[in-house]
Amino acid sequence: MKHFRIGALATAVALFAGAAFSAPLKLQPANPQPSPQAGLNVKYAWEGNPPRKIQNLNKVGFLLKKAKPGAPLRGLDYRDTNEGDPVLTFNQAYNVAAEVTGFIRFDSPGVYELETWSNDGIDAWVGGQQIGYFNGRQGCEANQRTAVEVPRAGWYPLKITYFQKYGTSCLMMKWGKQGERFTWTPNNVFGR
Repeated sequence: MKHFRIGALATAVALFAGAAFSAPLKLQPANPQPSPQAGLNVKYAWEGNPPRKIQNLNKVGFLLKKAKPGAPLRGLDYRDTNEGDPVLTFNQAYNVAAEVTGFIRFDSPGVYELETWSNDGIDAWVGGQQIGYFNGRQGCEANQRTAVEVPRAGWYPLKITYFQKYGTSCLMMKWGKQGERFTWTPNNVFGR
């Protein structure tokens, strides 16, 4: 019996260590490289009249089939709102689905860490790799921090599926080159 427990413990430790020290996800740069204008594109869908609450990302995918373009986002710096404030650049506060697309610019190659923050659900991709995911309701909180390898300086495609059910809302990102300061991602590195 002791042999089994020790073997199971060793396996669990090996799996944890492998996950903790896994290689960064390698991003694919945009090809061709764009010359984007500032900000990010966004499309919105709203569940109103009568409101049917958005519970998860599956519902968001269905809603976004009828989404309409909204005013561009300035970047990913939409801090936690007051309850009842509009979501991002949309004119509604609750049951809002959004698809955000554009590019993020890395000024030098290397390994970076990216961290999305959301209230509520998010499915975030950069350079063909998933960097943030939460399929439910939460306050304005960090999702997972993801290490990514940026093979060269330049623009990388970005796509975020997001929803806000009710209460307050936020959509933000932090970043930092490995070994350097981790900060809120500035708006001037996003393009559309």
